Amino acid sequence: MLEELIVPPDLVEFRTSGRRMVVNPELSSWCTPDEEQYRTLRAVARREPRLDRDRTALERDLGYLLLHYMIYRPGAVPKPQVALPQLKMVYYAITDGCNLRCPYCYASSEKALPGELSTAESMKLVDDAAEMGAPLMIFTGGEPMMRRDLFDVVRHVRARGMRANIITNGTLVRTAETAAQMAELFDVVTVSMDGATREKHEKTRGRGTFDKTVQALRLLNEQGVKPIINHVLSKDSVQSVQEFSEFIRGFDIAFLRCMQQSTLGRGKEDDGTFEWNNYIDMFDFAWTSPASQGVFTEGPKAAKPCSVKGNCGMGGTEIYVNSLGNVYPCKLITGATDIAGNVRTQRLSDIFANPVLAAMRASSPIAGGGSVHADCTKCYIRGGCGGGCRGYHLARSGDYTRNSRTLCRQLRHQQVSAYWASTGLPPKTLVADQGAYIPYLVRTGEVHEVFEDWKAEQVPAFSKQLPLLSVGGKEKGCSV
Repeated sequence: MLEELIVPPDLVEFRTSGRRMVVNPELSSWCTPDEEQYRTLRAVARREPRLDRDRTALERDLGYLLLHYMIYRPGAVPKPQVALPQLKMVYYAITDGCNLRCPYCYASSEKALPGELSTAESMKLVDDAAEMGAPLMIFTGGEPMMRRDLFDVVRHVRARGMRANIITNGTLVRTAETAAQMAELFDVVTVSMDGATREKHEKTRGRGTFDKTVQALRLLNEQGVKPIINHVLSKDSVQSVQEFSEFIRGFDIAFLRCMQQSTLGRGKEDDGTFEWNNYIDMFDFAWTSPASQGVFTEGPKAAKPCSVKGNCGMGGTEIYVNSLGNVYPCKLITGATDIAGNVRTQRLSDIFANPVLAAMRASSPIAGGGSVHADCTKCYIRGGCGGGCRGYHLARSGDYTRNSRTLCRQLRHQQVSAYWASTGLPPKTLVADQGAYIPYLVRTGEVHEVFEDWKAEQVPAFSKQLPLLSVGGKEKGCSV
């Protein structure tokens, strides 16, 4: 009976505090078998008999393991496939002009570029997106409030039945009238803020910006807007995240989204890159501190069994249109070879069919890896991870098709934490026991080969010129 059953070759187990969790990497399924169920699983994996278990008990064990996709019957091996996504959101950098000079700006925004899309061309972009069935357009920049026709374009978005979001630094929301228009036009307003004090905020945002941003939050609140707060974390500011979380509770916000400082754009000149020890500090805060509860998006989240994630969504559920009309897979993948087309000369639907985008959205860590995710195929979280943000990988590896092992280390920690959280393991146990993250192969008992591959990370000298930005919150994709 046992010899006919099939076990995934890289089934892994994790252990902590007398508990055991077994994970199927391909399907992102897991379970917490008792000792007898685990011994049965190991016997099947190693092709060993279980002569000490009576048939009835053995069948119960096998039923449990089949139910949780730890073993398969012959001819019933699941084959996950990536469904080609529909376009869900268009990020539109309506201008490159910005009134601030943040040192980590991923777009290196300063002045509006010559030849930016006109009002009519912007509205044509909206028409194209609406005809494709995209439900959402997200206005970014630069600083989108620098465009005098912004609200006219947004009204056209609403007239076409789409939703509109904006990501802004808030400094140009100066009157109740402006805040009222934003409340009327935008479904979600995201405001960027970097510190709980004038000194800390203005270190990156510039002199005089703290009071302006605080005033914007108050004006928006008075109009019933509960903004999302984008907060960039550097290796220095991570120590002030509790202070900032407590400060932001003084406003009525949707949630606080923290993002790692990157080497993107002007960030290549700023020595504030977020590293592993900073990540662990943030993890401890997010999962255990009372100050993070209710406002922070990165706290304990239980994963859902068999929630296989195809990829990050670039070139599929989302695309990025810059101020000149060039279309890219996302705002972080904007190299000369990544342009899929231009909306001045092509319909958005035709651009969306471009092989540059089609190959990206079809690629996935599961089912072979595709053109982008070949490095993911041996990973023990590949089914639940989706390969991570390819902009992150590009920044450290120099190629968005090659994984950054440093980023993968974080992604594995996040995913295994979510698995453990679903079993009811207390967050403080995870923080205290890093051994809970060691993956042992069920078949051999050895540690999985990729667990410590981060130690061999080689960062190209040119990587500091490339994008790197963390993502959180409701929308996929990111902006500061």
